[in-house]
Amino acid sequence: MKRNAYLLPVALLGIVLAGCSNSTVNDDALVVGLECNYAPFNWTENAGNDFTLPIANHAGSYADGYDIQIAKLLSEKTGKKVEIRQTVWESLVPDLQSGSINCIIAGMTDTEEREKSIDFTGEYYRSELVLVTKKDVADAQSAPLDKSSFAAFVKGKQIESQNQTLTDEIIENVFVSFGAIHNKPVTSFALAATDVANGSAFAMTAELPVAESIVASNANGTTLGIVHLDQSILGDSLKELGVSIGVKKNSALKSALNSALAAIDTATRTSLIEAALARSSGKSA
Repeated sequence: MKRNAYLLPVALLGIVLAGCSNSTVNDDALVVGLECNYAPFNWTENAGNDFTLPIANHAGSYADGYDIQIAKLLSEKTGKKVEIRQTVWESLVPDLQSGSINCIIAGMTDTEEREKSIDFTGEYYRSELVLVTKKDVADAQSAPLDKSSFAAFVKGKQIESQNQTLTDEIIENVFVSFGAIHNKPVTSFALAATDVANGSAFAMTAELPVAESIVASNANGTTLGIVHLDQSILGDSLKELGVSIGVKKNSALKSALNSALAAIDTATRTSLIEAALARSSGKSA
């Protein structure tokens, strides 16, 4: 992903230049599907370095981010080589089901709806939902919004996010009940950020690291800002959001990956996400 890429047309951000192979992969390697467009979890680089892995279906491009560093550690602990395959968000679950990938490491949250189609490992990151809005609006909020102040903050305001994501579902299933207007979802977090910057939306929903990357990439944080929420606003089932690895139903990889994840301590995970966020400064989410 190029620096300040979220100001570019969305077609340039979401395009997949080469599709996933139609052949079914086996479990000898970790064939990882992700967008390579969701900093700091994952993004695209034009040259390789110590942090990246090549994108198998996009010659000359490389993936970096927290997801990539987790994949590398999983490779070390399972003894399986990692292969990165880039696709659009909407194709991740179908690609897993068809066997063109065998795991999703893409900042995906384990939900009851997704569990109908695929299985998930335990968490490899614990998230916090926030709002990204204009900097002057965000600067006026000195503390996380509770239910009362949140209702006043979003009532009659247009909120949006990326299509087919939990952050978009939360707008419809939670925020609307507080009086918010659910803007039509867009095809990327990058485009949602652009809509907030130009006033087409009042705010967007995002996980905190993604929001931090968006703010840092926007004129060095001079245009957009972050508003924190009391997570209890989301309800008991959503107030503690985690991201997990998706695998096929009844896949033996689930046990192997859970064992490997258990060996990655909290300090290591925190260090990796912080380092990825620092590297992703100036890149789109």
